[in-house]
Amino acid sequence: MGVRADAWLLKYRSEFESYKAAASEIEVQIVDALKGHSLNVQLVETRAKSPDSVAEKIRRRQYGDPARQFDDLLGARVITLFDHSVEDAVTKLRGRFDVDDMRSINKTKALRLRQVGYRSHHLVLKARKTGLGTTADILKRTFVEVQVRSVLSHAWAEIEHSLRYKIGSGIPEELGRRFDALAGVLELADREFSGIEQATVELVVSKSMRYRNGSDLDEALSTIQLLAALKSNRPDMRTLGPHGLVLSIEDAFRFAKLLQDCGKSTVESLVASLTNNEVLGAIARYAELSDFPLDPDEASAIVAIGAVIGIEDRDLFESVEAFKDPHLSEALP
Repeated sequence: MGVRADAWLLKYRSEFESYKAAASEIEVQIVDALKGHSLNVQLVETRAKSPDSVAEKIRRRQYGDPARQFDDLLGARVITLFDHSVEDAVTKLRGRFDVDDMRSINKTKALRLRQVGYRSHHLVLKARKTGLGTTADILKRTFVEVQVRSVLSHAWAEIEHSLRYKIGSGIPEELGRRFDALAGVLELADREFSGIEQATVELVVSKSMRYRNGSDLDEALSTIQLLAALKSNRPDMRTLGPHGLVLSIEDAFRFAKLLQDCGKSTVESLVASLTNNEVLGAIARYAELSDFPLDPDEASAIVAIGAVIGIEDRDLFESVEAFKDPHLSEALP
């Protein structure tokens, strides 16, 4: 491998535990960077490249100066539910880390017309916040490669790597074509799932307009109905979900169940509660108690739903982690 590469590899082996600690720190920072944003992030995982994998890559790539040539000693994956969330996640990461654009690549955009295959956005970056001690030393000098892709792209990449890549040049052409065909099918599936999500948002908007006009209020309260009722009744409410929704689909499903448990079984019963003086008073008090100036109309859906449930069933309210904000509890009558 060469004297310099041998010496560097020996040092890397001796520091491997510290590299693993640095990978854990990067995971914390990535999760924090993406927290609070409606990106449908399903998984964040990090790793330090194993010494044996490092040695193999040095030999294969004939690295003479590994300290400068490696950009994936620390690696991370961010897996989103939908393909369209990838770019949003990348934007958030760019805002938190120092990205080396010369080393980074958008593999999806690199695909040519009529070409299918690996779809992922690779960011090569360094942490701005490094902490103290050995971990800080490693983060200051070491690049992190972050792969951001959708669940379906991730599934294809993992299977393709396990079969086609490891088989190597000996894979028959017919099997290679089958891999490529599957990549195309999954790309279409990604687009269709994104389309279904957008259609769901459009349904919420359509129902909210009908509720505003007093129509269909007898509908049973469920996920879509809850989102539409909140949008209709409190149009200035802070958005916590994708595409302007006041909640994510998952949270709306969970809160609809909780509201049903305390007797809000129809849209009409929820709207009656949201316009109840006690609930409006609790939301207004929460706005006053908030750590930052807040217009009551902009209070989040969690605050409004928490006020409804807290007034109807205090025990149920106190059992829900999302309502643990002390200001919300204090705001209840």
